[in-house]
Amino acid sequence: MKLFALMLILLNPFSQALYLRELFDRLDFKTFVGVHLRASVYSFLIFAIFALFGEPLLDQVFQVRLGSLRVFGGLINIYVAYRFITAGEGSTVLFRGDISDLAPNITLPYMVGPGMLWVSILMGQLYAVPVAFGLIFGVLATNMAFVLFAYGLFSRREGRQETRLAKYFGVLMRMMALFVGAIGVEMIVGGLQELLAVQGTS
Repeated sequence: MKLFALMLILLNPFSQALYLRELFDRLDFKTFVGVHLRASVYSFLIFAIFALFGEPLLDQVFQVRLGSLRVFGGLINIYVAYRFITAGEGSTVLFRGDISDLAPNITLPYMVGPGMLWVSILMGQLYAVPVAFGLIFGVLATNMAFVLFAYGLFSRREGRQETRLAKYFGVLMRMMALFVGAIGVEMIVGGLQELLAVQGTS
């Protein structure tokens, strides 16, 4: 359950709800569900591949050690957390294209990142395949349920009520960003220790 919570925090559904607000206005509920479901399926496939083949894929194909991904993921998480805390929600320029492009644009970079890939690899190492896949599915299902709940909240409010609701979500997003940043620091420290330990034994 620790990795479930870790992956869900890194996914940060509060920030997703704010980033996807433009799509709440542009798309009806059924269309939005279809778009986000496709994004979740794409994300699940990527995470499942890394849970199954992550470390060999990194080592043999990309010539990258797991510790290096861990450090890089930590740096990205710290940057993202900093942006969330200081600037709030960012640009939604990725959502300007055709509706067929929306699911991939949600998947990258809003759902799939180096930190998420690292957690997926950990799940594959620590659990049997069905359990790892079940955890990944559970995280993505929880995230999607929350985003759809946010869609329902925002779609029922206009004007000042919508602005006030966005502010509440912004506060929650920033609170979550504090944990994302702290996790980023832990990832960097753990990744450096891992790299140094490997260097010391070589």
